[in-house]
Amino acid sequence: MKKTIALVLLFALYRTCFAITAQEITKAVDDNLTFNEGEMNMTLIDIKKGKTIKELDANIIFKKDKGTLMTFTAPAREKNKKILMMKDNMWMYVPGISRPIRLSGKDSFMGTSFSNRDLMDFDMNNDYKSRIVKETDKEYVLEMLATNKNVSYSKIITAVEKERLLTIKQELYTVSGNLIKTMDFSGIKEYGGKLRPSVIVVKDVLTQGSETKVIINDMTNKEINDNIFSPQKMVK
Repeated sequence: MKKTIALVLLFALYRTCFAITAQEITKAVDDNLTFNEGEMNMTLIDIKKGKTIKELDANIIFKKDKGTLMTFTAPAREKNKKILMMKDNMWMYVPGISRPIRLSGKDSFMGTSFSNRDLMDFDMNNDYKSRIVKETDKEYVLEMLATNKNVSYSKIITAVEKERLLTIKQELYTVSGNLIKTMDFSGIKEYGGKLRPSVIVVKDVLTQGSETKVIINDMTNKEINDNIFSPQKMVK
């Protein structure tokens, strides 16, 4: 905790002496969002017109530039289903099926407001070109334009808290310029020395009353074996 506070104070001092760039902000936000490798447990709640339609619990193992393996732990009907994400590729394994099924990035993720592609790896600092379009006493507002054609959204408007350089809200736009989703970030908690949002709410602008809430229950920074990220290993 002392290290986290010291880093925040050091960055605050830096900002008072030098004008921060949009690229420096997005890099800091990316760094604050997660670890290079580790494990987390999350709860995903799908809500339609104020009613909970689906609730899923999952264990997630991840390693930057290698992949993400998600194993569902509840409810019983979804238990032991697995999803593997490796760059632009995604597979699902269902117990009882001989091999994993390749998924399309455009499809809905488990019937929620997320698309499969929303969950695939992307780097805000490398996949988008950013500029500061607004600055207040408390936040920066960035316009992020896609430089990687494989990402889900051509433009993202991101509000970033100045003090801790954490994302507060995002607006996600299609290639045609239409707002399609919003994401709100809240419940700041410390995980392994890093402060990050523990709750993310995704709202589908096109379907009124449709939203998905993601709750990060815990997250740890730990060494992960590269061999885990293989479609063949999903069936074991």
